[in-house]
Amino acid sequence: MDERDELEKDLAAWRIVKLINPDGQAGVIRVRMSRPEHADPAAYATAVEITWHYEGRLPSKQEGDRHRAFEGALDGLHWFNGFSELVQVRTGSGAKDWLFYTTDRERFMRELNRALAGQPGYPIRISVYDDPDWAIWRQTVDDIRSRSAR
Repeated sequence: MDERDELEKDLAAWRIVKLINPDGQAGVIRVRMSRPEHADPAAYATAVEITWHYEGRLPSKQEGDRHRAFEGALDGLHWFNGFSELVQVRTGSGAKDWLFYTTDRERFMRELNRALAGQPGYPIRISVYDDPDWAIWRQTVDDIRSRSAR
């Protein structure tokens, strides 16, 4: 399988879902519905969540443009690099969150800093969790599947 076939297969694993929170606020989540075949959960045991808070329920157009520029800078952190995978992006209720799994926390942070070098400052917060079972991601996928079954 060549790189283009791998990319198309990877993109087919993603789903975009509109969410309504218990308080009635709308949001959107882009999520992989299956683990990447090459990402052994035991090796990709560290979850890295990057959060960007913004004003309002959904980002303004200007804020959305900044989110897209930020995410574009992160491309090297999730496209066949062998050490990290982006598995979900959630937007709504005043925050945008990117969830990655990585084999190497220190390398992820080095590569993140390298990717953002020369970029304008971004108001992000980074949280790191040991999650060898991919429980954070799995909870989202299980919730989406249970909603779809109704």
